[in-house]
Amino acid sequence: MSSFDVTILGGGLAGLTLARQLRNQQPDLQILILERRSHPVPEGAFKVGESTIEVGAHYLAEEVGLKKHLVEEHLPKFGLRFFFDGGMESFDEAIEVGLSDFFPTPGYQIDRGRLENHLHTDLVAEGVRIERESFVREIDLREGDELHEVEYEDQEKKRHRVQSRWVVDASGRAGLLKRKLGLKESVSHQINAAWFRIGAEICVDCWSDNPDWKSRTGKVQRRWLSTNHLLGRGYWIWIIPLASGATSFGIVADPRVHPLNEFNQFEKAIDWIARHEPLCAEALAPHREKVQDFKAIKQIAHSCKQVYSADRWAITGEAGVFLDPLYSPGIDYIAMANTQICALIAEDQAGESIGLSAPRYQGLYLQLFEDNLRTYEDQYPLFGNPRVMSLKYVWDYALYWSFPALLYFNGKLTDPRFFASMAEPIEKIRELNKGMQKFLRDWDAADSVCEESPTFVNQNEITILSQLNGELRQPLDEAALRERFHRNTRILEELASEIMGRGAFHSQVAEELSGTVSGPREERLGRVFEALGI
Repeated sequence: MSSFDVTILGGGLAGLTLARQLRNQQPDLQILILERRSHPVPEGAFKVGESTIEVGAHYLAEEVGLKKHLVEEHLPKFGLRFFFDGGMESFDEAIEVGLSDFFPTPGYQIDRGRLENHLHTDLVAEGVRIERESFVREIDLREGDELHEVEYEDQEKKRHRVQSRWVVDASGRAGLLKRKLGLKESVSHQINAAWFRIGAEICVDCWSDNPDWKSRTGKVQRRWLSTNHLLGRGYWIWIIPLASGATSFGIVADPRVHPLNEFNQFEKAIDWIARHEPLCAEALAPHREKVQDFKAIKQIAHSCKQVYSADRWAITGEAGVFLDPLYSPGIDYIAMANTQICALIAEDQAGESIGLSAPRYQGLYLQLFEDNLRTYEDQYPLFGNPRVMSLKYVWDYALYWSFPALLYFNGKLTDPRFFASMAEPIEKIRELNKGMQKFLRDWDAADSVCEESPTFVNQNEITILSQLNGELRQPLDEAALRERFHRNTRILEELASEIMGRGAFHSQVAEELSGTVSGPREERLGRVFEALGI
């Protein structure tokens, strides 16, 4: 019977990047990957999850070592861009929220097929054993130091049984260990999604000939490089370019407003887009015959009761948890889980007990997931309100860069001691976010959305966003990191105070809501308020 140090169930992005990260850190590890798909996988129409944000982008480029490949074979990401068109006749009439220039910390638009093919080829060359077209038939987990056993069937239907010190589930929504161990945990965030790829470049910059509209991104037309969002009450649509020349489209919607059966087939989805975003449908019309794939999923968000065990098994990627495609956090959670799993395996290989580390790392990971869940719960009805949403984006960005991204960039997701020592400001940030998300819902409910004038909310002109984003690239020692975290907490308090104060005044929300946060109200957002008529 063959024996391995690590057996990874699933050879998608989570499994392949974990293997690469492990090999980077411990080149002598014997690793087996069991993947049910054949190789190579198709480009352009393979998997969604093409857009990266700062944590995921940093992980792929620096921790996994893919920067050269990302720069040369994929596209730079021109931030997140949001349009509220409300069925207008011309796209330049929409309220637009986005960048006029790149933020300092990079992101990428990745072709998942191209990236996974590259990783597969490199790993095989490095000596990692990858069994393609294999199906896991049995997982026999053992306790203590006894080796686990995994039985799989190869492409010729032959059965093989291997031993492994570690078993890591990276099987995606198949959730092999989650199903085996009964670890499935539902979440209150109920959301559905459908997506497809079109074999054509969709030029968002061509959706208006208005010279003022075109000049918002400078002399070079580069809106198409953004993750473009079209928003309405209870839904959003993504438009993401791929280096292979295809374009990814997705519809994500609250079923209480837009049931899945309205867009769960390609023709239905096109008709649905025509009803809600007619300008997008018009741009798609010449390319309908170039559809490359289509998939719809009910209840896309899910959680997991346990993701790491002291008995040397772990779960990463969608096999464990998934939140929502909005803000593109999927690869962030792969980055965080894989980093913690690598630390656990390194400790175990060094002969150290992971009896305390495994539950502590898991506690950090699942708490960050629960914290982020508040960003999405019952927020979809707000999506048709440009006033509220434009400020929600500012808050959500600032929170992400001030807290989880800052700690990830400084290597603290494997340092529970640091989290414990910062319990007070962390709890303050959590309470701030909880209060802010409720305030945004209340503001939307009380706000009579009048007809808005076309405007551009330029995120580069919101100083706090450029600052927090750029600071992620600054390495900090522990003392400096503590100081930065306390300062960020104060910034978030002031930001919450300013947003609540203006929002409560404008929408006549009860005064006690604006008094939730006390302290100075430095005018960080004056231009945003002015642009939105607040």
